[in-house]
Amino acid sequence: LLLDEPLGALDLKLRRQMQDELKAIQKRVGTAFVHVTHDQEEAMALADHCVVMNDGRIEDEGAPERVYARPKTRFSATFMGESTILAGKAGETQDGRVEVATRLGPISLPGTAPAGAAVALAIRPEHLILAGAKGDVALGTAKVSDVVFQGSFKRVLATSAQDPTLQFIAKAPAPATVQAGDTVAVSCNAQDIILLAD
Repeated sequence: LLLDEPLGALDLKLRRQMQDELKAIQKRVGTAFVHVTHDQEEAMALADHCVVMNDGRIEDEGAPERVYARPKTRFSATFMGESTILAGKAGETQDGRVEVATRLGPISLPGTAPAGAAVALAIRPEHLILAGAKGDVALGTAKVSDVVFQGSFKRVLATSAQDPTLQFIAKAPAPATVQAGDTVAVSCNAQDIILLAD
């Protein structure tokens, strides 16, 4: 059954109810559904197998959890949810770890890349740590430009003090006291950084 943007015109609450209904129908009838959507949350909620296309080409495919957590391309990383993208240059790979030179300093993370290759590091908003606890990769400080309350979390935009062209997108817990104008330390854990060819 081909479903082409079937929930596009619905409000959020009804869309979520219809997602549950479509999943129930698919399980009941056992027919394969090809569901076309530009809504990434909808795709991840409904899909057993997710395919990300760009200009008629398959960029990435697999289980929704893998496509979100470990996208294969930069396009897939930015299309399937938000990411902070940090450009870098790969150094030597030793013991399954590569050191990447970035404008924020060297970052060592699990993975491999050809020495000298241009790479991109993608960090999902839920993996950025603002103030408080610290991850094992320090990303400097940033000035908070906007905080949007979204119910279960706050979406925080902050500009790096070390690289003014870099904007961090973070999810802070709903009770967090962060506000526009604050300067915060930013960090993350190395295993949460996605290494991509640039």
